[in-house]
Parts: sequence; C-alpha cells; structure tokens
Amino acid sequence: MKVVATNRLAEAKEKFPASAVALDGWFRIMSYSDFSSDIALRRTFSELRNTGNDYWFLVPGTTLLLKATIHFGSQVAMVKDIRPGVM
Repeated sequence: MKVVATNRLAEAKEKFPASAVALDGWFRIMSYSDFSSDIALRRTFSELRNTGNDYWFLVPGTTLLLKATIHFGSQVAMVKDIRPGVM
C-alpha cells in the first residue's frame, strides 16, 4: 500500500519524539502490506475505528491517534491527522 502525505508523520515525529519509532513502525507495516479490505486491516491493527474511508489507528505504545483515509482498490493510504487522544 502506498502511504501519502508522509509530511504529517515527519511533523508528528518532531512534535512527539518519543513516538518516532512507533510511527515508523506503522509506516513500514502500511507500506509493505496489501490490505484488500478493512477486515484484513483489522487483523493487523486491532485498535481501529472507522467512518467510511477514514480510519483512526491507535499508535502502539503511545497515546497518539493517527487518522488516515484508505482506498483499498487503489492501495493508497493518506495520512490526515496525528494527535494525542483516547479511543
């Protein structure tokens, strides 16, 4: 899956340096995997909420929430927001 808007990941790593490794891990998992549906996505990311094509990920080991729009057909995930929060 291609991850776009990675500048938001870089900004979050600057703002939350303790979460840099976890954010890099999320990026690697998304980049090197092909998810055919939200069911396949949930097998990898159990802490996941969605509304339509927007998905909220709880970044493991942190209190950060990452919002991404995912299009399974074109295999594109666009990072929209990363912020502290609770699911």
